[in-house]
Amino acid sequence: MTHEPLERLRVSRDGRRLETASGRPFFYLADTAWTLPQRLKWDDADYFMQRRREQGFTVLQIVALDPERDEQMRDPAGHPALIDGDLSRPNELYFRYLDRVLDRAEELGFYVLLLPVWGQLVVGESWGGKTFPRTVTKENAYAFGEWIGERYRGRTNLIWCLGGDRQPIHNGTDYCDVWRRLAEGIGHGVTGEDCRWNVPSAAWDRLLLTYHTCFEVETGEFSTMSYWTDEEAWISFIALQSGHGRETRSYAVVRKEYERERILPVLDAEPAYERMPMNWPQLFPLHDDWIVRMRAYWNLLAGAFGHTYGHASVWCMISEKERNEVLSTSWFEALSHPGAGQMAILRGFVEAMDVSDWVPAQGVLAHDTTCAEDCVDHHRQAAIGRDGQFLIVYFTDGGSETVDLAALAPGIEYRGAWFDPRTGQLDGEPFPVSVRTSPEASGTVFTAPTTGPACDWLLVITSRAEQLGRLGRPRTWGETAEVPAMSMIWAE
Repeated sequence: MTHEPLERLRVSRDGRRLETASGRPFFYLADTAWTLPQRLKWDDADYFMQRRREQGFTVLQIVALDPERDEQMRDPAGHPALIDGDLSRPNELYFRYLDRVLDRAEELGFYVLLLPVWGQLVVGESWGGKTFPRTVTKENAYAFGEWIGERYRGRTNLIWCLGGDRQPIHNGTDYCDVWRRLAEGIGHGVTGEDCRWNVPSAAWDRLLLTYHTCFEVETGEFSTMSYWTDEEAWISFIALQSGHGRETRSYAVVRKEYERERILPVLDAEPAYERMPMNWPQLFPLHDDWIVRMRAYWNLLAGAFGHTYGHASVWCMISEKERNEVLSTSWFEALSHPGAGQMAILRGFVEAMDVSDWVPAQGVLAHDTTCAEDCVDHHRQAAIGRDGQFLIVYFTDGGSETVDLAALAPGIEYRGAWFDPRTGQLDGEPFPVSVRTSPEASGTVFTAPTTGPACDWLLVITSRAEQLGRLGRPRTWGETAEVPAMSMIWAE
């Protein structure tokens, strides 16, 4: 590598967020590029990463061994990831391409959430019901974890992740020990120390590691901690997989994990993807950018330390010739869909409003936040500054809400504004807000500029003039990506 390595990340002292080794706050904004090392040839992969940097993403979620699109897990040159499908015989040619992808990601400033193996390789079953010999077992998991951990020991931009769309107890079979052995192997490979899954140690503290689960239809569970317990010393933070159902209340699970006794950072690592089917097996309708925004702002205001975006045509890198009635756009076209652009607006908003200072504050709302699932479109989510000098309320479908402003610090002048998460602009000029603290004060009614589906708004009330000054300013995070010369023959 010829570029300067990124600082390693760690869990912040308060246990709520990630930060760099020097203590700088880090905002985790990821794209699910699960199959990138297998599906995109180099010029395409390079363009993809440049485009996502331009859009403000800070993390790419990638799988090393992923059989969902290709059982042989071949790279674009046709090299299989494993020789003869043997986990003890990783193919150097395949991993050199993954190395190159990781090098370029770091050069562009990305951290990579890397899954060494996808869950299908452990459970031996695809979501379509097809069965396979189990590639990863309790007997070979440690050795592979040690091998890949040692291979990438010197990389400072990696966040490690186990799981891959499966609960550790899958269809009644317990695979916990397989994952534990894999975690221990990675721990030894990365740190050189003997790491035990249930023994806290400084070695585990040097290794960011989580577990990517699935949305379990039978139980509605979708958290890392749905089946794991605090005995698992290797788990650094909690990753939700709130999935693609229309009515999932991800904010409720973020809040539950935020309030747990052993504090761990939490985020939604796979919410509903843009243009993903809402229902199975009916498929239609497809999710639009509204659900992308609602899951993001719900979760962040409920206490998540970051967020993950996804697109139905991007996670699996759909080519022109693979388009169909459901996946109607290629990965290249999907890069410019509205939801992706609105993640750049999200990043600009959370940086302008100092996301590391947010504290969940549902108590300021009169709206019933324990309502049934059919009210998700009308949900409001609130957070307040740690010093009580600003308040943010997300109105999922606009409308009116009574807000108790007594939680704000008294004796300070406040101004309010309506922020449009679709355009990144303020609606009109900021307006004065009176904070009443008398016992008889019943709250202040705020009405969003518009009401109805996809009419979501953020109410911002702050004493910090610089925050309002930063809102609405266009932000860029990289030069405009140059389209590869080969782009016109992607369909061939």
